[in-house]
Amino acid sequence: MNLENLNENRVEIALRMLSSTDEDHAMLSGHVKYLEEAMKQAKARVFLQADGTVAERQERALDSVLYSDAVKEWIQVYKKFKILDNKRQHEVRIIEIFQTLSANRRKGML
Repeated sequence: MNLENLNENRVEIALRMLSSTDEDHAMLSGHVKYLEEAMKQAKARVFLQADGTVAERQERALDSVLYSDAVKEWIQVYKKFKILDNKRQHEVRIIEIFQTLSANRRKGML
């Protein structure tokens, strides 16, 4: 990133992006947490219905279609969440860098 182009307009763009994605970020975060619980429930359901030793039941649960589907859905939502989260973190860093540069300018360091 070129620091010469970092100005108040760019910071305003960053703030707008953060503001406009707050709700999506929260929804995806909640969905990720929900699906983490769904994976545990899918695994537990198959585990409790399976026969055999604990190790065999554990393996059947991990190998089940129900658990596999839950993991696949979690992965898809988690990818979407991380993409949005990374974009938001980039904008936060832009704001923080601008704040640092502005403070340095006021102190006469730049």
